[in-house]
Amino acid sequence: MKRVLFALIPMLAYGLTIDEAVEKAIKQNLEIKQQKVELKKAKIQLKEDYNLWAPEFFLNFSYTTYKDTPYTKIPPGVLPFPLSFKQTDKDFKNFSAGINFPIFTGFARPNKISISKLEIKSNKQLLKETITQITAQTKAAYLDALMTQAIVEVYKKQLQAVEKHLYRVKEFYKEGLVTKVDILQTQVKLSEVKRNLRKAEGNLKIAKARLRNILNENINEDFELQPVNIKIPENLDLQALYNLALKNRNIIKSVRLKEKEVQKLEKIQLSSFFPKIAAQAYYFYTDQYPYLDPKNNYALSIGLQWKFQGIKPYYSALKTKLEAKKIRFQLKQLKNNIKLEVKAAYENFQTAKENLKVAEDTLAEAEEYYKMVVEQFKNQLASTTDVLDAESMLTSARKGREISYYQLIKAFVELQKAVGGKINAQ
Repeated sequence: MKRVLFALIPMLAYGLTIDEAVEKAIKQNLEIKQQKVELKKAKIQLKEDYNLWAPEFFLNFSYTTYKDTPYTKIPPGVLPFPLSFKQTDKDFKNFSAGINFPIFTGFARPNKISISKLEIKSNKQLLKETITQITAQTKAAYLDALMTQAIVEVYKKQLQAVEKHLYRVKEFYKEGLVTKVDILQTQVKLSEVKRNLRKAEGNLKIAKARLRNILNENINEDFELQPVNIKIPENLDLQALYNLALKNRNIIKSVRLKEKEVQKLEKIQLSSFFPKIAAQAYYFYTDQYPYLDPKNNYALSIGLQWKFQGIKPYYSALKTKLEAKKIRFQLKQLKNNIKLEVKAAYENFQTAKENLKVAEDTLAEAEEYYKMVVEQFKNQLASTTDVLDAESMLTSARKGREISYYQLIKAFVELQKAVGGKINAQ
């Protein structure tokens, strides 16, 4: 039995910090895994393209049988006598083996390899962008769970306060200082607080489930959340944040690489106007012709081929050039969207800072007001309604403070995501 209890201790006491959550998400999140697969595919594509420089091997074999043996017959007149000889054997075999090597392909091969290298770089940037996004999502989910947990604690404090007041009211009732109505009123309030607490506990389970979904890990839902220590800067310059975002955002770097890929593709399409040079070396054997000698031989050939259909490659390249122009417009729009994202995150951050200050001031006033009303009730200068109203105001102020606090941290995390990197506290 003791062994079972000791085995359960790590699971029951399991705690998860926000940094550990981010680390788990980077290793296990399904979106990141998908992007890693894309990167792996791009690397395999490059290996495939390097084989464009390798010679092409071929091997051919055929066996043929005719219904009748074909003969060539020469009638008399050409010769003083008729002549007939076998043209080919009735049954024969053909065999050939060799290699083809494209010497020049109009620069298509180096450009194709360049495209694959650029695709790898682009996918690396997309992977970094995905990691940045998932990191922010993980932190936001963790902070949501912490905020919900804090609200649970607020309702627990409210429950203790209302229970304490109910005890006080019952004692006053025994002394004839209050009526039965005060007890009933407090009990109704207690039931309401219990309902709110149960709902908050349910929300906490949902918040933890969302976090587990991002982590892609089936951990115990009762895992403990650890406090966060994220430094919030006092002053931020919006223009500096714009510059940081345009410099750091990996999605911008990825789109720039895509533009270079399209430019390389344009060169591949124009390569159709260049002649193609190839060499071939092969061995062949045939016993089809009975008078052929030798029946096997070797051959080496170098050939030039130059063909294209009208100016179709030109129009293909022209379409690709327009695609590159389109990507440049997309890049400009992307930068505008990122600047808007930074602006929105910055304003939300500033608003969250102001909201936290207001919430803290409200909480201080609510705490002082509640203490005064409780003392007045003890001296019979305030009613149960006054106490419960003051306590509700205090609970609302506590809840507002916790929400404002975590909303500020979330706003800062969102701002870091918008700029694509950490923002150092000043």
